[in-house]
Amino acid sequence: MKNIKKKELVYDGFEDDFYQLNHLIQCPYYDEDMSVSVTQLRDLDSLDEEVTQQVINKIKGLTLNLGTRYSYDGLSVMCDIQKSKKENMQLLGLFAIGERQPARYQIIVLGIFRINL
Repeated sequence: MKNIKKKELVYDGFEDDFYQLNHLIQCPYYDEDMSVSVTQLRDLDSLDEEVTQQVINKIKGLTLNLGTRYSYDGLSVMCDIQKSKKENMQLLGLFAIGERQPARYQIIVLGIFRINL
């Protein structure tokens, strides 16, 4: 599993656009895009345990809160899986999302990984 996207802030603004917009993330070198909606993101525990462990090992700064939730710099860590343009591949996006300050919301791409099916 290879991380094909470096950490990047993709949204920093108000709550309305945070929930309503689809955020387009470009993956350089692979001609792939991911369209991300905050309302469609899932918890890391929805992934296979082996995949979760591989992803956690590749991202620095993740912490486990209360034994069930991961966070990054005070924001919740969520994921999304989308079909890749290449056959038998999926894109797994890892995101830190949440309210950074009162009325200031952020989405940070922590990494995008290619997964073989």
